[in-house]
This record gives sequence, C-alpha cells and structure tokens, in this order.
Amino acid sequence: MTVSGWVGVLNLILGSVYTSYGIMTIVDMKRGWRTHGFSHFGLAWIAMAFTCGPHHLVHGAHVLLEGRIGGPLDLAVVAFGFPAGVIWFLLRLEAVAGGPGDRRIQGTPAWVESLPTVSGVYLAALVTAVIGVGGALPFRPAITPQLFLIVLYAAIGAVLLRTQLINHAFHGGWSLSGLALTFVFPTCGIMHGIYAFYIVSGRYAADWHGLWIDSIGVPAAAYFLWVVWSLHRGSIHDWNEAAGDTLVHERPGDDEAGADLLGVRI
Repeated sequence: MTVSGWVGVLNLILGSVYTSYGIMTIVDMKRGWRTHGFSHFGLAWIAMAFTCGPHHLVHGAHVLLEGRIGGPLDLAVVAFGFPAGVIWFLLRLEAVAGGPGDRRIQGTPAWVESLPTVSGVYLAALVTAVIGVGGALPFRPAITPQLFLIVLYAAIGAVLLRTQLINHAFHGGWSLSGLALTFVFPTCGIMHGIYAFYIVSGRYAADWHGLWIDSIGVPAAAYFLWVVWSLHRGSIHDWNEAAGDTLVHERPGDDEAGADLLGVRI
C-alpha cells in the first residue's frame, strides 16, 4: 500500500474509533443520568469525540476518495499515535461490557521507562524533518484552529501526565488506560500541527468542512481541559467511570466511598 493509502486507512480507523468513543459515552451517560445526574466528563468527552472523529473521517475520505496525496509526515504522526488510541478504545469497550476497563502496571517496566526518551527522540526527529522539508512558511488564517488545538491538547496531556505521576507516587504503579489517554492528546496535537504544516505548504487544501469541524473542536477541547483540570484539583466530582484514575488522583485522607464514586481503583 502507498503512503497515501496508509494515511487514508489509518485516519478512517481513528475517526471510527473516536466517534465510537462518543457513542459509548452517550450510552454510559444515559444509563447513569437518572441515578447520578449530570456528568461534565461525559459531555466533554462526547464533544471531543464528535469533533476529533469527524476530523479524521473527513481527512481519510479526502485521501482515499478525492485524490488528496497523503504526506509521509502525516503517516508518521498518525502511526505513532495509533496504538494509544486503539488501546484506550479496547479498554473502554471492555468497561462497557462490564469488565475492568483498565490494567494495573506494577512498578515501572522498561517499556514504560523508555516512553519519555522515545517520545523526545521522535519529536526531535519530526521537528528536524519539518524544518528540512518546509523551512519558513507563511501564516494562513485557515490554520488558526489547528494552532489552538495544538496548545489545548498539549495542556490536556500535561494535566493527565501530572495525574499519572501523582498516582504512581501514591500507588507505586501505573494505569494502562491512564497512560494511553495521556499519550493520545499530545499525539493528536502533533497530528494537527502536521496537518497545519501541509496546509500552509500547499499540499493539503483548506476545505471548508474541515475548517468548520476543527473550529468547533477548539471550544470542545477548552471545555475538556477545564473538566480534567477541575477533576484533577478536586474542585468538581464526576461519577462517570471513564474518568477513573486517568483523571482523578486520590489524596491522602480520601475516604473509600469517595474513591469508589470517582472510579478510583486502589
């Protein structure tokens, strides 16, 4: 399969996965609303899923059906973030089916310890490649939503990472679901960065429906950032089990009932 073919297929798969997140969350919210009430996390996740999913679906359709030539850097960023997105999806499927929806990782195995180094090397190589391919390129208003999304997704990833580090210090292990979601957001931000790069370089057209989807994605991402930061700080509480200890860290002195309500598993 060509580079373009892989770009199109992986984007369609990711688009389907993210849209499925939204559908599963709607089902989860409907099931729990009468008992527990409104869920900020649920609504924020639905907003994220139904903007991220369509972005990838539209991009994949452009590549596979309309002749857009997918770039090698696009393939590199989609492939790098693909495993984390699929792992999170499979764990959520398991949770919806009544399973644990997570895996405890005891200690810090070598593959977890290598993640910062691998990510740093990958990011340095990607920046070097972008500079080598494009150099200095002019700003285009069409990439404004992409720039906001890069910043917002990076901030969300930073909050999730901070939560994981606190939980690791407290529990001595890691959450596979938490690590996967922590990885999803920065890699999504990088995907939007490469997408913006290809728009300003002229490889990708700034189509109106893609611009519309990404523009809606900006307030959706801002709301999600507020929710995860508020859950992290403990200023709001949410029953939705999708949060788990991905978003909420248990502080010394928290009682067991409160931990169960927030989906924290010790």
